[in-house]
Amino acid sequence: MNPLSDMHVHTSDSPDADIPARSLVRKGKENNLGGIGFVAHLDLNPEDFCYASFNAAAYDESINRAGSEAGGRLSVMKGLEVGEPHVYEKQVKNLVDYSNYDFITGALHSVEGIGMVLGREVFVDGDPMEIVEEYYAETLRIVEVSDIDILAHMGLFRRGLALAGLRYDFNEMQLWPETIDSILKVLIERKIALELNTSGLRRIEKVTYPIPAILERFRELGGTLVTVGSDTHREPHVFFGLKQGSALLLKTGFREAYAFVDREPQAFGLA
Repeated sequence: MNPLSDMHVHTSDSPDADIPARSLVRKGKENNLGGIGFVAHLDLNPEDFCYASFNAAAYDESINRAGSEAGGRLSVMKGLEVGEPHVYEKQVKNLVDYSNYDFITGALHSVEGIGMVLGREVFVDGDPMEIVEEYYAETLRIVEVSDIDILAHMGLFRRGLALAGLRYDFNEMQLWPETIDSILKVLIERKIALELNTSGLRRIEKVTYPIPAILERFRELGGTLVTVGSDTHREPHVFFGLKQGSALLLKTGFREAYAFVDREPQAFGLA
């Protein structure tokens, strides 16, 4: 597979995104991408903006059109972003057959008993560091039990902290090293990819999810399965930060990143 594959791209099949998959393929060819990993939100948490919005038939049609548009010029991969899979996976699997997808991405948007960490509200009402600590405890539960191929945007809480006007420039590896090491070791053991999500580079916080220190620790522990994802939703941020993300991976010692086809990792070179 040729570089570079963006493994976190949303289409107009999700209510928080507005670009059709076919149009994104055109843009991918213009940007000389090797592949696009499309994801549709599948959220069963009533707090989530995308709650119960997934339409499998419409998404299938959308991705089929995207594949026709690609014409073999780039790989089109069909994925799902499942919110809180450790809580909702059984219900999700009653709705969809995972074997029909190239990859399943697990995401933590809402911390149980606390609320959505994407926005400012929970951080205004609660102790920020306690919320972050619980975020990581719950992330560990996700990777331990969920049927996923990729862990999405680890550290996404920084978006909420920034919106609340709170500090987000701390190194959680120094605060909860045992919990984060446990997460990374489970990822390695279960062959779940760690996503380097570049969407934070276009936001106030100007940092990747996860932060470089966690990426470095993953590498130190022997982690190799990494993906790069822009978390594209709309203009003007289509495929934003991919080059920076790739450069960070190279700097950290990775020489390959991965895409997924039929739920199997496919390596592509970064250099």
